[in-house]
Amino acid sequence: MTSRQATAIINALILRPGYTPSRGGLVVSNGKIKRLLPESVPPPEFVRTVIDARGRYLVPGFIDLHVHGGGGNDFSDNEGRMVLGIMKYLARFGITAALPTIATSSRKSLLKIVSYIGSHCAEKKGRGEILGINLEGPYLNIGKRGAQPLRFIRRPDESEVKELLEAAPGSIKIMTLAPEVKGARKLIRLLRRNGVIPAIGHTTADYETARLAIKTGISYATHLFNSYPPLLHRCPGAVGAILESEKVNVEILCDGIHLSPVIIRLLFHLKPIDRLLLVTDGIAVLGRRIKKFIMGGREVIVDAGGARLLDGTLVGSMVPMNYALRNVVRFTGIPLSKALILATLNPARLLGVENRKGDIRRGMDADLVIMDKHYNVKRTIIAGETIYLMK
Repeated sequence: MTSRQATAIINALILRPGYTPSRGGLVVSNGKIKRLLPESVPPPEFVRTVIDARGRYLVPGFIDLHVHGGGGNDFSDNEGRMVLGIMKYLARFGITAALPTIATSSRKSLLKIVSYIGSHCAEKKGRGEILGINLEGPYLNIGKRGAQPLRFIRRPDESEVKELLEAAPGSIKIMTLAPEVKGARKLIRLLRRNGVIPAIGHTTADYETARLAIKTGISYATHLFNSYPPLLHRCPGAVGAILESEKVNVEILCDGIHLSPVIIRLLFHLKPIDRLLLVTDGIAVLGRRIKKFIMGGREVIVDAGGARLLDGTLVGSMVPMNYALRNVVRFTGIPLSKALILATLNPARLLGVENRKGDIRRGMDADLVIMDKHYNVKRTIIAGETIYLMK
């Protein structure tokens, strides 16, 4: 796109994460934000296309660090080959970049999935950007496996991890493991040496074990409170160690099911806001109205209590990012501009891409979302191109 093919967005309420909202617009060219336009300034003459936001919110594109699928497909399906279609589908919820998240699988399948998805990292081409891969397992505690398939959970294997790293150089960004499992500490060090964020999750670790794991290198907590021992006043457990540490980034699931609104509010008091990350943990039926489906060969029932296996185990979330963001605002009372930090700037910082994503500034990637006051996504723009437009 040349300057003569530039696009302007006008009549918007621009929300930068953490800043006071301002009315105006911006100019996009060559996939980047070229300039911001004050409310009273018309688009430059060279602008070819003008998008009228009609007074709606204009926010940075959302970055989902933990999402398993969407559009009826899982990132693990067909050895990862559904990844492009899923990324395009996620745009309808304002997600412009993500870490496809892979649940526990066999060694052979995991290698194929990682290899395929890794080959598409950093590409856009009419969909959201794949910023890397999030591996949720397979070195978990079977006692807190949640919906993870029991038959594939195994002990840490350095040779397997090295093989995965070689299959997709630089693509694996986060790996969740249970620090109490034999061999976990050596694996934490290996991950850190290779630029992978070691995450705690699906764990029965006590306070001391979790504290030692954090000292060793754990800096991320996968869906905190879910698949952890409970936080008790005489037995703080892993959750206590995570909340106490200033180093650990914490995933928040804000679907109104996984965490009570009270816990959401408490987290904002207990952790600095720059350590809080809003994720969906979205599954294949993310955003759909459906009563039951099959996942991993097991029947899942959907009702007001969420998506669960027949034994009551939650299997992830069906609430998309835009409505999870709405819940953060409703549960905590903080302004949307502040809540945005959790879904834009913080994940960008964590992955080291804050120089081009997570905010609305000159020179940033033109990954943008136009939403109405009810948080319905009206338009999603990725690299300056409209990828989703609500009909």
